[in-house]
Amino acid sequence: MAAPGSSPAEMLSQLEAARKLALGDPQVYSQVVPGVLPLIGPNAALDVRRWGADFLAECFASPALPNAQKESLVADVLPALRAYLENPAEDQAVLRSAVQAAASLYPLVFRRISSHPDQAPVWQTMMAIKFNILGRMDSAPVSIKICCVKFLQKLVQVQTPGVIADPRRPDQNETSLAIVPRQHPLLPLPNLEAEGAGLLDRLLSVFQDPSMDPIMVDATLNCLAVLIRTRPPVANKILSAILNFNPFRSASTTMTPRLHVIYRSMERTTFALLKFVLKAVPNHAMSEKIQHYMYRLQQQRVQFFTGTQGVKRPAEAMDGTEDAKRQRIAGPQIFPPMPPPPNSVAQLFTLTEDTMLHQFDVKLLPADIVSNVVFLLMQMAEPGKMEPALEAVRDRYERLKKASQPTRVPDVPMAGPTGIDDEDDYEPDFPLGPETTAVPTTEKALEQLAQPAIDLGPFELPKPPPMTEAEVSALSDQTVKHVFSLVAGYEPFATSTTRQKLGFNRLAASANDRDAWITILARLATRTPASIDEYDETDKGDLAAANGVMVKTEARRPSALAMRIREHLFLYVLDDFRPRLPIAISWLSEEWYADKIAAKASPDNALLASLPNYTQYSERLLDKLVQYLDARDQKLLIRFLSEIPSVTRGILGCVKGLARDPERVGMFVMAMQYLLMFRPPAKELVLDTLHEVWTEGDPQTKGAVSKVLMRWRPEALRDGIAGSLKKEREGDVKREVNGYDGAVEGEGEVKKDTAHGGGIKSELPVGGE
Repeated sequence: MAAPGSSPAEMLSQLEAARKLALGDPQVYSQVVPGVLPLIGPNAALDVRRWGADFLAECFASPALPNAQKESLVADVLPALRAYLENPAEDQAVLRSAVQAAASLYPLVFRRISSHPDQAPVWQTMMAIKFNILGRMDSAPVSIKICCVKFLQKLVQVQTPGVIADPRRPDQNETSLAIVPRQHPLLPLPNLEAEGAGLLDRLLSVFQDPSMDPIMVDATLNCLAVLIRTRPPVANKILSAILNFNPFRSASTTMTPRLHVIYRSMERTTFALLKFVLKAVPNHAMSEKIQHYMYRLQQQRVQFFTGTQGVKRPAEAMDGTEDAKRQRIAGPQIFPPMPPPPNSVAQLFTLTEDTMLHQFDVKLLPADIVSNVVFLLMQMAEPGKMEPALEAVRDRYERLKKASQPTRVPDVPMAGPTGIDDEDDYEPDFPLGPETTAVPTTEKALEQLAQPAIDLGPFELPKPPPMTEAEVSALSDQTVKHVFSLVAGYEPFATSTTRQKLGFNRLAASANDRDAWITILARLATRTPASIDEYDETDKGDLAAANGVMVKTEARRPSALAMRIREHLFLYVLDDFRPRLPIAISWLSEEWYADKIAAKASPDNALLASLPNYTQYSERLLDKLVQYLDARDQKLLIRFLSEIPSVTRGILGCVKGLARDPERVGMFVMAMQYLLMFRPPAKELVLDTLHEVWTEGDPQTKGAVSKVLMRWRPEALRDGIAGSLKKEREGDVKREVNGYDGAVEGEGEVKKDTAHGGGIKSELPVGGE
């Protein structure tokens, strides 16, 4: 790092090298920032201070640096920013960057103080910076005012209650008043909320300002989109202020080019903000008012900017004797050429280059709808466009027919032994006599010219070396990961279709999509090991030798690959379980089917009810899913329990964990009611689970479960209530008897027990004799 005594030019070169290093690796910021703070203080040269303020603003605005590391740096950076802002002769560029850095620091300091109330000096420094920036809102230059508007927007966003997305993960929630404890010593909630409302009014006051500074209006409009999206409680107030704002309030029909640019900028920024609101919240309560306001804004824009120049002139009066207007002469319609063969029927009839139409699958539509649509299109088609299209298809078909016909080879007589007759006109005159020999035929000549046959021996590829168990495991993992990478590639195109599901007998590789690959993986994990286990060790060795791969005996474990596939499927479903729930149901169905087939083939009938793989993975999967389900996932849980092939006691035991959470008791009760109504085989298990929850639960849980038990098993509810009353009565009697005995032993004299005996005497010896 540069020494304090170096020249500004040398310091800047070294500081810039440190900045490039931090940009390359954001983790370096934690070392670079404490190192440069002594060099960029208020007493440094102007160029160094400008660089330092820009570096701090860039550091805390970088999304690559985690917020946890930013919070650890705020205590060191705040004094430097305060020194910049409190310097009366500070440069405007330094002040501008300091305000930008403070806007990024305020949410970080607020979150740190909310969880560490003992750091009062840090909060006091932040308050000094805050009041200094708010004091510059009216007197600072325009470039600094724009940064102050951004700081003001951060204050309003932090000091307004936000939405808690997940109470179980407070570190993932955004910074707002909702994360502050009610009795915080440094952050009084009523004062901060009132201050946030006042700052919002100050931010919106620019729309009622008579002077209407266009730069401040655009800066404010650009900051309000974040507040509308993240703070619904104040969104209506902001939208009301915008709808009461008229960008053309001071405009006239005769404007200079500068005014034209100013009003056009305000109008476009306002229009873009309202368009964003309609797109982000389509069903907003004020959407109708926003649309009317945008329509009026467009009319005013046409009035002030276009005038009478942009309006089309009225059509001229035409006499009946004039000729009709010339019609546009369109050239011949050109269709794209067909791709090179081989060609399909779809390519034959495709006359457009639109890729979206190529991706549409007509099989999704029923046949009656397709016939009706084609009939209507044939009636509405223009003859001038239909005939060229039909002619183009005919030409394509004729070319395909000609290309498919084999080329006929002409029968050319072969005059010489080589089969080439180069001199057809040459006819030598030889005398015919008995001594003249016949010309050898072409076949004999070819046989004479041919090389003698070479007798080649049998050729065999060298056998690969035997693989160890570790090599087989590594190759298996690579293959499984490769297939899952294919599944991930098809993930964006995995949309639900209306195709008929064919169940267990469907073809796994009928389509090249995500579901097909998942089915292949599930069947490799469930059906392949069962079929391999039927061979003995000799058969396995013969099979491996036939495939050309020699595997050692200890590596022949057909279930190892299946277990790897199961673990990958398990992790794949848990990674994003909401959209991948159908995959989990399909996989568990295959496991259930394979367990049933294996149980029937086994001589031990006890395996028919065990279902080892299905029970293990269904309970593991549901045990993990229950931890992440919330009240909004009620339909998700009901669908899972309704579509899996079998509901076991272990599965219901996993679901029973929902009853321990007061927020998810309703989801548990609804799932149990669905199983009682639509899965009669699981009725007794469900009722037993409900009875256990009623017995072990708190009063709130008992109240929710007792309604279901009263309908389906009222005798258990009555017995449980009677048993509870009996235990309470016995406990009261025992306590009273114990109190009576203690009194007798303490006093050592005869007492009468009239509480339960009604005058029965009970005499005890005095002194324990």
